[in-house]
Amino acid sequence: MIEIDSRFPHRTNVQFLEVLDCWNIRIEIWERGAGYTLDSGSSSTAASVVAYRLGLCDPIITVHMPGGVLAISLSKDFTATMTGPVTRVCDGRMDLEMFKEDIDNENFKF
Repeated sequence: MIEIDSRFPHRTNVQFLEVLDCWNIRIEIWERGAGYTLDSGSSSTAASVVAYRLGLCDPIITVHMPGGVLAISLSKDFTATMTGPVTRVCDGRMDLEMFKEDIDNENFKF
């Protein structure tokens, strides 16, 4: 319901954040156009910045999500470094037809 609320004409991502302690947060994620998401690096980073900026957490935060755990380290200027596992979730091919409009408009570079 939040994603498609009229206040967000282009829809929005939604994260719910729970501060567990000054080093750990838990988040739930709803991504615009994709729905419920088990984990997300960008959502983890955004939630960590909010928790740190509000003074609820230290600058090194472990983010717990249903799909896994990431570590986010933040500098005083809010530069973020993410550390965590990488897992291949699919393998496939993309046909150049998918980029036909860009190719026709000469915006496509190999």
